[in-house]
Amino acid sequence: MTSTPGPIAIHCPACGQSDQVEKVSTLYLVGIGLNRQPVVADAAPIRLNLANLPESEYHRLARLFKPPASSRRLPFRALHPDLVITTFSLVILFFLFNIYLSQPGNLLPILVLLGIGYAGYFWRRRSILARFEANLSAQRASEQRIHQGIDRWMKLFYCARDGGVFEPGDETLLPAEELARLWE
Repeated sequence: MTSTPGPIAIHCPACGQSDQVEKVSTLYLVGIGLNRQPVVADAAPIRLNLANLPESEYHRLARLFKPPASSRRLPFRALHPDLVITTFSLVILFFLFNIYLSQPGNLLPILVLLGIGYAGYFWRRRSILARFEANLSAQRASEQRIHQGIDRWMKLFYCARDGGVFEPGDETLLPAEELARLWE
């Protein structure tokens, strides 16, 4: 018969004790109220070392321990400029056909305007594509920073006795109020 090991005690680098140490992500989830949600099948209930804290303290800690997040932007995928021009070209054929049927005298000026528009696009195409690629790279870099920040956030612990946040194995204790500065 094999025995299962219990949870590993994480010790605070400042006081050296583990009785007041809790995972930052757990305190955040409790502070935003996710411990009161219906229990998922086979999920272990959240057990806290800091079970004696008042509810208001959990809410305060949740505000302090908010995970890194991306900036708010619309949830859409950037479209390649050539795809936009190709789609526009297909749609404009329908309009050109209807202009030819209903107003044949206006077809030539419209074709001239379209030609000027296409010429302008192809003249500026390199800079448009460079800007598109730069925006795409910046977005990927931002997402990578967010993922790395969340990975680090998931490893952090809080010591209520010292009021600081630390990563196991690191001797540095960061005041809880300064945690948000790591993600800026």
